[in-house]
Amino acid sequence: MSSTYKKLGIEFKELPQSQTDEAIYSIQSMRLEQILISEGEIFDWPNLLNRPDLVSLKHPDQLGTLIMKDEKEPSRSFFLFDINSPLRNMVIATIKSKKYQLTYLIIAVIGIIPFCMEDSKVSLGIEIIINLILAIDIILKSIANGFILSKKSYLKNIWNILNFIAFIFTWFLFWNDSKISQIIQTIRFLRIFRFIEEISILKIQFNAYVGSFLRVKQVLIPIFLVMIYFSIIGLHLFIGLTERRCRLTKYPIDNIWIADPNIQKLCGIWECPENTYCGSPLDYNLPRNETENDIEAFNWNFTRFDDFFHSLLVVFTFLNVTGWSGTTFMFWKAMTTYVTATYFLIMILLMAFILSNLLLALFYESFMEQSSIKNTQKKLKQDQQQIEEEIKRKNQQQLINRLSDISKQKEKANQISNFSIYFKEEQNINIKEVEQELFINKLLNSPKISVLNTLFIFLSAFVIAFDYDGISKIYVQNFQLIDFVCIFYTFFEITIQFCGKGMKEFFEKRINVFDFLIILSQWLLIFYLVCFDQPIIYNNSRDIIFIKSLKILRIFKSLFFAKVFYTIAVLIRSLISTLIALKKILFLWICLIFLMSIFGKHILQNKMSEQNMTIYYNDLGSAIMAVVNIFYNEEWHITMYKYGRNTEASIVFYILCVIFGQIFFIRLLTAVFLNEFGQHIVSVQISLKPIDYKKLFSKKKKKIENIESESKLQQVQQGKRKEKQRQYSYLNNCKVKGEQKNINQQQGKTSFQNIDELFNLFQENQQESKQQIVKSDAVIKQLEQENKTLFLFAEKNPLRLRVKSLIENLPFRVFLILLVLICVVRTMLLTPFLDPESDLFSILRTVHLVNTVLFCIQIFFNIISDGLIIGEESYLQKSPYNALNFIITTVDIIAIFNYNQLIFNLFSSLRILEFIRIGAELNQNINYVSQALMKAFQTMIQLSIFCFVILLVYGIFATKLLKGCLYYCSISSQLQDQVNNKWDCMDNGGSWVNKILGFDNIFDSALTLFVTATTEAWLPILIDTWSSRGKDLAPINNHNRWWAVYFQVFFFIGNICMLNMFISLVVNTYQQTKIKAQGMSDLNGNQREWLQIKNSIHNLTPRVNYELPKNKVMLLFYYYAESKKLKYFWHSIIALNTIILSLFYTRQNEIFRNILIDINQYCILISAIEISVRFIVKQKGKRDIFLLIDCFGIILNLFDLFILQLLFDNFYIIRSCKALSVSFQLLRNYYIIRRFPELEKLFNTIFSVIPSALAMIFIMALFLFIYASLGMDLFGYLRPQNYIEGFDLHFRKFTTAMFSLIRVASSEQWWALLVDSVHTRTSDFACIYINDYQDYQEHGYNGCGTYWAYAYYISFHLIFSLVILNLFIASILGAYEEHVKSEQSAISKYQLHDVLNHWAQYDPKGTGFLNYKQFWKLSSQIAICFGVPVKELLDPANKTNFLRALNIPLYEDEQGLMGYLFHDVIVSLTKLSVELKYGVKDLESSSYKCKEYFHDYYKIFKITPYNSGQMSSIIFIQGKIRTIRNRKKGIKFINIEALKQELQNQNDAQYNDN
Repeated sequence: MSSTYKKLGIEFKELPQSQTDEAIYSIQSMRLEQILISEGEIFDWPNLLNRPDLVSLKHPDQLGTLIMKDEKEPSRSFFLFDINSPLRNMVIATIKSKKYQLTYLIIAVIGIIPFCMEDSKVSLGIEIIINLILAIDIILKSIANGFILSKKSYLKNIWNILNFIAFIFTWFLFWNDSKISQIIQTIRFLRIFRFIEEISILKIQFNAYVGSFLRVKQVLIPIFLVMIYFSIIGLHLFIGLTERRCRLTKYPIDNIWIADPNIQKLCGIWECPENTYCGSPLDYNLPRNETENDIEAFNWNFTRFDDFFHSLLVVFTFLNVTGWSGTTFMFWKAMTTYVTATYFLIMILLMAFILSNLLLALFYESFMEQSSIKNTQKKLKQDQQQIEEEIKRKNQQQLINRLSDISKQKEKANQISNFSIYFKEEQNINIKEVEQELFINKLLNSPKISVLNTLFIFLSAFVIAFDYDGISKIYVQNFQLIDFVCIFYTFFEITIQFCGKGMKEFFEKRINVFDFLIILSQWLLIFYLVCFDQPIIYNNSRDIIFIKSLKILRIFKSLFFAKVFYTIAVLIRSLISTLIALKKILFLWICLIFLMSIFGKHILQNKMSEQNMTIYYNDLGSAIMAVVNIFYNEEWHITMYKYGRNTEASIVFYILCVIFGQIFFIRLLTAVFLNEFGQHIVSVQISLKPIDYKKLFSKKKKKIENIESESKLQQVQQGKRKEKQRQYSYLNNCKVKGEQKNINQQQGKTSFQNIDELFNLFQENQQESKQQIVKSDAVIKQLEQENKTLFLFAEKNPLRLRVKSLIENLPFRVFLILLVLICVVRTMLLTPFLDPESDLFSILRTVHLVNTVLFCIQIFFNIISDGLIIGEESYLQKSPYNALNFIITTVDIIAIFNYNQLIFNLFSSLRILEFIRIGAELNQNINYVSQALMKAFQTMIQLSIFCFVILLVYGIFATKLLKGCLYYCSISSQLQDQVNNKWDCMDNGGSWVNKILGFDNIFDSALTLFVTATTEAWLPILIDTWSSRGKDLAPINNHNRWWAVYFQVFFFIGNICMLNMFISLVVNTYQQTKIKAQGMSDLNGNQREWLQIKNSIHNLTPRVNYELPKNKVMLLFYYYAESKKLKYFWHSIIALNTIILSLFYTRQNEIFRNILIDINQYCILISAIEISVRFIVKQKGKRDIFLLIDCFGIILNLFDLFILQLLFDNFYIIRSCKALSVSFQLLRNYYIIRRFPELEKLFNTIFSVIPSALAMIFIMALFLFIYASLGMDLFGYLRPQNYIEGFDLHFRKFTTAMFSLIRVASSEQWWALLVDSVHTRTSDFACIYINDYQDYQEHGYNGCGTYWAYAYYISFHLIFSLVILNLFIASILGAYEEHVKSEQSAISKYQLHDVLNHWAQYDPKGTGFLNYKQFWKLSSQIAICFGVPVKELLDPANKTNFLRALNIPLYEDEQGLMGYLFHDVIVSLTKLSVELKYGVKDLESSSYKCKEYFHDYYKIFKITPYNSGQMSSIIFIQGKIRTIRNRKKGIKFINIEALKQELQNQNDAQYNDN
């Protein structure tokens, strides 16, 4: 475009070097959030003209025809129109005009309409017209830019390519209807992208979204490889098991073996009922019956591991924890339960919790600060530029204010000179207006009015919320009257706001606009009622009640401004600001939903009947709902399987939607939400200060004291005045002579009175001083008394010192661990199914008694050592775990005399939390998590209150419309068609039963919405809602599907917003706690990064260079193990073995199967040789963990190959060992991954987060244990029902109880377990209230539920799912952040890897010691490695200063040779290199006590009192001494000065050559 610039006369101004460097850095470090969040400016021609600070324009009149021209443009387009062609110039100006762009934006919108319509002639006609119009656009743009030949031609733009493809394939509408035609016609939907292209903001968002795919490759590749890994293992573990069904006959009849259609379960581990037989057609080589598993219980035969691709499909559904429990329950009936559960749980943990959250961390990483040290100079420049801009802005503002003042003064002068008479009259009027304005402002700013407004809002909210099924009519009428008064009050409120602030100022705040719209809806409602002559106050129409209920939303305005509810005000402000910041990406989300819905509608429309489907694609609204469910991860796999029976396109469509919608977009949205919400929380807390109640009360107290002191002072002054007046009157009334004596006497008395007062004051001062002395003595005695434990043992008491040393001793702590472990085992054995008369129960009671005594002794010892409660170091204040231990022991003592199994087991199970303290002492990750867990509970309480308010407010609307409407008739399915209402149900012998989860009052609504927001399978709740027809009417499916909008909007509020708020706060809490636990809260970013680098260095060990063996046999082995050529062979064997393992499938040809088995055996034998050789070669070297895994794995492979079938004939043992053998064979693929550095980095990312994940798994296991123990006591006797049916889900065994809780934690239909657990005795559910073991023996598993289930499940979900699982996410994000910073810090781990290689050149044996000569050579190489110029370091003149700056301590080896140690050298050189390269200082903080590192090899060397700064002097002195000794011996020396000069000349010559 340079020629265009010249013709326009554009001259670019020179920018300062600082701005140029800043621009280059910004472009290079462009981050994801800058594209997604920022108000991005497109630097096009209009913006170019609006930036006079960058350019100067001399000929703007020539802009119209020269915008699109470029000196690189081709001379002709279509070989006809050259660059100077009038037609081409006119076309260029046309397509760049705003009218043209607006026209085609409208065309793009109209072009979408036919996709939303049913196929008809009208829709076809619209598409043809739109396509012809788009053809004109293609022709014009091709004339302007060329079609394909030039660099900027039409088809060189990806958006134009999409438009052109859509244009071509639209004409296939006239092709005959067929499957190929339908697929081809689907491509025309690419025309939708034209709408995205025409909206620039949406285009930027979409480009950023597509660009994010490139960022996730480092997680997607490991995810895909892990999916393949588990698919192959599952293939060999579960192959053919889906055909194991309960059969009607013992053997096949006529090659047909019919499965019992009433038993829709697999068998094997689960035993078939009587008169049925477990078997598989595979046992008799019969063909597969494709119809017997084509039912919902088996996911229509899609969920199976019979070949690799079906296995991969099943594993893919586990990535989002979709339907995982049903798959697990299906297979563990046919395979060993514990093996199946282990396989699926490991897969969930690795894929859904670690890898899936790593994907979130990858997006979130875009908002992390990469390197504080690297950004130091950038921050300084930004701060300086910000200060300069602020000064410039203030100067401009001052200039503007001065000009406005001058103009106002001129206007006033003109008005005075021209309208002096009128001004006097106007002045009087203005005075009155000012007085009125002052009155209104006083009224508006009055705290009483604010309180009154808030009271009316809360009164209106209470009136609306106080509603339930069965409320009396009197209450309803009274509340309606109060509600009308509240509406009427809004006129007064808005009038004051408009008059006081003015409409413009009032509407500046979005919250006021929102509030006014709500009030306006109430005014319009009254206007409507008046116009149509309907009751204004007492109106029971549901629609009118719903509109009146909108006033409940005004409560958010009160919470927005109320500082009394400070935390809620901060949260609501932050949430609103976050949603406003996300408006663009939310708009992109809507467009993606619409795009996917149109594709789904075209592919799947009318493939299934609406009667058989809950979610379908037969119209646009239903298609949108189906796609939204994919984004919400809501039971999408069921719909995919149903449609997959009719068309394979369903599988492809759903997989693509899940990948691009759920996996990519929702995690991207979550990452952006976390970042924005965290930032807004901080900014709101800075701007909105809480009420300081202490300060407020102290001020009020001071005011009261001042008032009282003033009143006392006034009383004293009044008394003095009265006394003076009395004396004055007395003197005037007395005679002169007689009164003189009286006056003298009176004065004498007053003087004596003054002396008495002074004496009394002196005595009081003495008493006060004595009291102070007594008090100080008392304080000393009190301190001495406080230091005594049990008021007996002083600090230096011998017994106390011995006890203190005892409890701090390691054997004592191990003994306590054993005690806790015994308690845990006892809790697991003491189940409600244990006979109180059994010997085991007696043993457990005895163990409990002994444990209680021992814990009492332990507590007593701790009290002697530290005291009970007085002082911060006392037993109860020292740790919350001590307080918990004290409470549990107290309960144990009570249980000895008054035993209650439920309460006793609950508190006894809490002892397992002691392992958190033990783990925190042993592992720092557990320490971080445990501290964050305690703080997270405090944060969660505040956020839970805010979320509960949202649930109540949103649930009110459902309560108004659905209270009492979710009843159904419990009757046989044959009579369902005869039931239309409640009375029909009762006439036919049915029961009119209410749903447990409903909307009969606001608390039921809040519970139902909480379940919806936190569960994965909420569609049944939605179905119950949209099937409702009204009170006392039987439900009909799909009666009102508009309720789907209500639920899906709430799912965005509840799941996307509320749950992400939990995640954001937990993440922030974890990060702050971790920094504080590390003691780095007072350090700046540079110092923290330096500590991280320092820790990385101290984790290194000197590398030992392997010496080639001298033995020829060993040398040959070494060649086989380390040869690069042979490594390609070994790796090809591993790859071949992996491919072979994936080719197995059911009913494959026997010859082909034997070939695969033989190849697998040969691969195992070759791998055994390779592993044996490597083990022999490296047995003397450092232990390689991968080699040990290989050795164990190959032993297992050989055992499975040759020995297993000889020892065992059990099918389950053989199949389990085979799967385990396959898993170890697949693990060897890691050697192939290590051949590719990029892939190795990707897997290092996974390995970096595993320690944090293991710490969280440890915490999760402890809480699962507590709740499983409590669940067995609460629900162990439950009668089998729909979900808690006694085999898959129940609380009868400890392991199954924990598995049931894991399902609850994963949010998969956990509300169903809640419903079954609260099922009490009703007319359609017979059960017995079982209280103890005797009742259980009599009635068996027929127990009723309990309402304690609400507290049990909700508390578990709040604690486990919302706190612990979010802490799991926080730990993953934190670990990934550390990993990223370690790779992108000022000194990365790859640079440290190079440092190890350099060190090994001078220290091949890895001793960790270098003499000073070797060190000097090494220092220059390390400087080069860190990117520091070594010119100054190699200068001999700077050697002394350099050594002094390093300040490395000197050590001596056994021979007395001085040198430096490995870690001292690397730390010092790294620090100096960072300071020189980045100009950073003060990397070490004086206030921070750094961890003292001590390595094993330090013991070998002896430290000297010298350091590197003194090394030059030592060398000089040694040289002098050596010279003197040699002179005495008569040895001649060479000329040192001449040698130095010669070396200097050589250095200069080399420098000049370079």
